Amino acid sequence: MTVPATDWTETISADEPERHERFADSIVTLQTRISAKRGPGRAFHRKPVAALAGRLIVPEVLPEYARHGLFAEPGEYEVLVRMSNGAVIPQPDALPDIRGFALSVRGLDAPGALGQRTDRQDFLLINMPAFGFEDSQDFADIVGPAARGQVALLRFLIEKYGLVKGPLEMAQLVAAQARPFSGFATADFHSCAPVAWGPYAAHMHVKPRGAGRNLLAWRDWGADIQQRLAKGALRWDLQAQFYTDPERTPIEDGRKIWKAPKLTVGNLVLDSLADAEVVEADRFDPWSAVAEHRPLGEIMRARKAAYFPSYRNRT
Repeated sequence: MTVPATDWTETISADEPERHERFADSIVTLQTRISAKRGPGRAFHRKPVAALAGRLIVPEVLPEYARHGLFAEPGEYEVLVRMSNGAVIPQPDALPDIRGFALSVRGLDAPGALGQRTDRQDFLLINMPAFGFEDSQDFADIVGPAARGQVALLRFLIEKYGLVKGPLEMAQLVAAQARPFSGFATADFHSCAPVAWGPYAAHMHVKPRGAGRNLLAWRDWGADIQQRLAKGALRWDLQAQFYTDPERTPIEDGRKIWKAPKLTVGNLVLDSLADAEVVEADRFDPWSAVAEHRPLGEIMRARKAAYFPSYRNRT
C-alpha cells in the first residue's frame, strides 16, 4: 500500500447544530413511542443477539502510518461485543434486517474525543458497506415512516420523490435490507463512516477468520453464536481502510462505498459469553473514543447529538 493521504477535510454547515438538535429530538420521539408499546429499549438495534467477551490483539508489525491511537504499540486489550438486529421494533431473526456489531475496547486511559479522558474505544459496525443515506437529514426523513411499516414508507417516498422515483427508492431500501446474511460469525461488518487515525482518516471493518457457514443459522442467530463458541474461540480480522481522496473515499457522504485497500490492524478473538444484562445496560457510542480516533463526517456529528439523549431515554 502507498501511504494514505492526510488532506481530508470535514465540511460543517452553519445550520448543523439546529439540524442535529431536531435529529436528536426525532430519534428520542420515535424511541419514546415504541418504548410505550414494547417497554424500555434502544432507539435502534433494540433486539440483542449475543454478548461476547474476548481480546483485541494489536500486532507488532504495522506500517508507520497505521501506528496511531489504539494501534500505536503492539499489545492486547479486553473487549466486549454486542451483536444485534437493527430494526426499531424487534422481529424474528429470519426477516430481513440490518445487523449490528458493536465493538468496545476497554481498559484504556487516554485523551478522549469529547475532551475528557476515556477508558474505552467503541467502533459501531453494520453488515452493509455504506449507510445508503447522504446525511442524517436523509435518514431522519425516512426512519419515522419506516417504523410504521412498508405502506407508510412507500407513501412517504412517493410524496417526496414522485410516482416514478419514489417506488425506485423504496426498491433500493428493501434490497439493501434483504442482502444475503450468513450469520454474525461469517459475515463482514463495516463502520460506513470514518474516524480519525492520527493525521489520517479511515473506515473500520471486521472480517471473519476460519468460520464455516451454518445454513440453518437464520433460525436463531444467537444460538448459532453460542454453539460455535462452545467449540472454541471465534476470530475476526480488524481492518482499516484509509482515506485517499475525496472521490473514492468521501468523508461527508454516507451513500458512497469507499474504494481503497484494507489493512489488517488487529486480530479480534472472542472466547466467552459476556454478562448480557451488563452489555444491554451499556451505551456503545462512536464518540466513546480516544482523541486520535475521533469520529468524522456529518453522520458521526449527528450521532454525537443523538446518542446520549437516546441513552438517557431508555428508562
